[in-house]
Amino acid sequence: MNFKIYCTIEALTLLLLVLISPVGYCFEYDTVWSLYQQAVKKDPLIKAAEARLKASHQEKPLARSQLMPHLQAEIGQGYYAKNITGMGPEGIKKDYWGDNYGVRLVQPIFNGQACVSLKMAKSIISAQKAQYIFAKQELIKRLSIAYLDLLDAKSALQVARDRVKLDERILERAKTFLRVGTGDIVSVKEAEARLDAAKAGVINAKNLVSIKKSDLSIVAHTNVNEILDIREFTPRLPDPNNPDAWIKAALDNRPILKEAGHKLVLANQKIEHARRARWPRVDFEAAASYANGLFLPDVIYREAHGVFKLTFPFYLGGAITANTRKAQQEALAAEHNLRHLEDVVTLETKSAYLTLKDSVALIDAASKALESARVSMEATTKGYEVGTRNIIDVLDITDKYLVRRQQYLHSLYNHLKARILLKKATGTLGEADLKALEGLLMRNTGRKDPGNG
Repeated sequence: MNFKIYCTIEALTLLLLVLISPVGYCFEYDTVWSLYQQAVKKDPLIKAAEARLKASHQEKPLARSQLMPHLQAEIGQGYYAKNITGMGPEGIKKDYWGDNYGVRLVQPIFNGQACVSLKMAKSIISAQKAQYIFAKQELIKRLSIAYLDLLDAKSALQVARDRVKLDERILERAKTFLRVGTGDIVSVKEAEARLDAAKAGVINAKNLVSIKKSDLSIVAHTNVNEILDIREFTPRLPDPNNPDAWIKAALDNRPILKEAGHKLVLANQKIEHARRARWPRVDFEAAASYANGLFLPDVIYREAHGVFKLTFPFYLGGAITANTRKAQQEALAAEHNLRHLEDVVTLETKSAYLTLKDSVALIDAASKALESARVSMEATTKGYEVGTRNIIDVLDITDKYLVRRQQYLHSLYNHLKARILLKKATGTLGEADLKALEGLLMRNTGRKDPGNG
C-alpha cells in the first residue's frame, strides 16, 4: 500500500469516527464571528474609544453654555469689626453681625469666541468618531489575524503528526527489509533518528498552538474552545486590480486620516478662537441684593439693577498675541502630520495590495510544488521497494513533501490575512468582512489539499 492510499484511508477513517461519534454533534466550536461578539463587548481599546466619543458629545452643550444665561445666587453672614477715624475726634468703632443676599443674571448678547467654540465642538466629535471606527477596525484585524494564525499553527501541528506517522511506517518498512535480509542496520538507525526528530517537531508544534491559542484568547477576551478551519476556496486577485484605485480608497476612507483631517480643521478653528479674544463682548446683566449691618447695623440696603455691558479688551499682557501664534504653529504641525499620514497610508496600501496579489501566485506555486513533491515521494518509495533508492532518499523526499504541504497550507492562510490587511489599509474593513471569513469556515469536514489524495 503506497503512502497516498494510506493517508486517504486514514483521513476517511478519522472523518467517519467524527461523524458517528455520539459527542461529535455536541462539541463546542468557536467561530471568528462568535469570538468577535465576545471581544467587542470587552475590548479595552473599544471601551476607551467609546468613552472618549461619549465625552466629546459634551463639547456642544459646553460651547452652547457660553451663549446661555448664567444665573447665580449669593448669601453671606459674618462678624464685622469697624474702626473708622477721621470722622470726628473719637472716630467710630463698631462690632456687629451682618448678612447679605443677592441674585445675579448675565445673558451674553454677543460673544465671538463662543460661536467658534460651537464649530470646534463639532470637529472634536468628528475626530472622536473616526477614532472609534479605527478602534473597531483594529479589533477586527487583530481578531482575524489571531484566528488565522491559530489555524496556521494547528495545520503545522497536523503536518508534524503526519510526519511522525509516515516516519513510523518508513521505520517499520526498514526493519522488515532488515529481517528478510534486503535491508541494513544503518537504514534502520537513520529512520529511527528521523522519527525522533519528527516527535520533537510535534512537541514544538503543540507549543506553538498553545501560544497562538493564548494570543487569540487575549484578543477575544474569552477562553477559546476548538475553532473551525477554513474550507476549500478560490484565491482572488484584488478587485479592482489596480493599486491606484485602492490608494484612492484609502485616502478617502482611512479613519486615521479622517481623524487627522478633523484635527487640522480644529487647529485652524483654534486660531480664529484666539483672534476673537480681541473682539468686544456685549452682555446684559441684572442683579438684586439685600444687606444689613454693612456699616450702620440698623440700616437695611436693598438694590436692583439691569444694565447692558460692553467689554472691549485693549491689552491683556500679550496673552492674545501669544495664544494666536501658538495656535498657528499647532495648526501647521497638524497639517504636516496629515501629510505624513497620507504618505504612510499610501505606502501601506500599496504594500498590502502587492502582498495580496503575490499571495495568489504563491498559492498556485505552492500547490504545484506540493503535487510535484507528492509524485516524487511516490516514485522514490517505489524505487526503495525495488531496491533502486535507499532509505535516505525516502526520508528526504518525505520531509520535502511535508514541507511543501505545510507551505501550501501556510500560503492559504496568508492569502486570507492579506485580504484582511488590504481592507484595513483602505479603511473599509468591517463586520461584513468577518462574516465573509465566517462563510469560509467548515464544520466536521476536511479540506482537500493537493497531494493529499
